[in-house]
Amino acid sequence: MPLTSLRPMLVRSLTGLTLTALVAGGGFVHGQNPAETTVPRLVMSEAMRVCAGYIGPAAPDDLQIVGSDKEAYVREFSQGDLVYINRGRDANLQAGAEYQIVRNVGPVSDLARKGRVLGTLVQELGLLRITEVRDTSSTAEITLVCVGTVNLGDALVPYERRPIPAVRPYRPLSIVGAPTGRATGQILASQMSREQLVRNDIVYINLGADDGIKVGDYLTVYRPLATDSISRFRDDRIGQRRNDGFSSDRFRTRDNASLTSSPKGYPQVAERIPRNELPRTLVGEVVIIRTEANTAVGVLTRTTREAVIGDRVELQ
Repeated sequence: MPLTSLRPMLVRSLTGLTLTALVAGGGFVHGQNPAETTVPRLVMSEAMRVCAGYIGPAAPDDLQIVGSDKEAYVREFSQGDLVYINRGRDANLQAGAEYQIVRNVGPVSDLARKGRVLGTLVQELGLLRITEVRDTSSTAEITLVCVGTVNLGDALVPYERRPIPAVRPYRPLSIVGAPTGRATGQILASQMSREQLVRNDIVYINLGADDGIKVGDYLTVYRPLATDSISRFRDDRIGQRRNDGFSSDRFRTRDNASLTSSPKGYPQVAERIPRNELPRTLVGEVVIIRTEANTAVGVLTRTTREAVIGDRVELQ
């Protein structure tokens, strides 16, 4: 059969396969809007659900990792390792049960109110599954390690699968959006103590359930005008008398274009027009994935620049 005769059959065959794959894969069928059959995208992965950490009450440490078959030469454990737990049937532990590995890092103080302790920073390190239970001890396999390693003494709490919010339909961020007048707070800290933050980073804020914050809420991340964290160095100010190319020293400006370039110019303008009356600097937005009484955990979903510890947040 000539190739020209095979071409229509091949096209029909490929078209049928394509439509079959689309329907089977959750695509679209004739007469339906593709948006109606799209599975909602979640704001974080399953691993992020396990590993986010939080600021709140210290995790109980009565259940701990106290040994391992490798402890003669290893003090840090990873996925697939067997570890021993200090409780067994005496604490009603059962084979197959999943526990979250956690570590109490230390107290966290509020950035806005000095001396106010908001809770303990608790790292969530991974998961393990109990494989064997004895009278006063148990054996477990580490099934997931988040970041870093698991150590002797790390605590265990029953694992609860918290809900993951879905990403809401896209809406543009208003660069000069006015304040909403709703609850405001600050970014206290971040996962792994990072200070320069971008999209998908986990952050902890000083707002919680007592402030009306709930899982799935979106918060705008911003900073007041002229408060960007810029490092200033000794050489930022140029000695004009030692440099060529300046037409005049009268106003300490390159071209005498504006008084605001002089040492007195900026304060004079800022005094006439307070900075808090001008649009604030938009940094991004956060979606809440967990709440405590006066703190919450969020994921940065979008950023216009690097966010930093201390940036302000406002409920949208």
